[in-house]
Amino acid sequence: MKGLFRIFELTKNEQRVVLVVILALTVGALVHYERRVHRVHVRAPTAPEMKASPSPVQSEDEQ
Repeated sequence: MKGLFRIFELTKNEQRVVLVVILALTVGALVHYERRVHRVHVRAPTAPEMKASPSPVQSEDEQ
């Protein structure tokens, strides 16, 4: 059992590498989340704008 826990005995350099990897993964996940959330908010309002109904000025001109 002691041999199994020796995996967690890391040198200072190995600890730094693990911290950098964890921070990079966390930042990557946050950036991905923000892009996804921002993309949803940007696209949602544009969909109704594309289906614009005729304005009152247009309907008066047609009559």
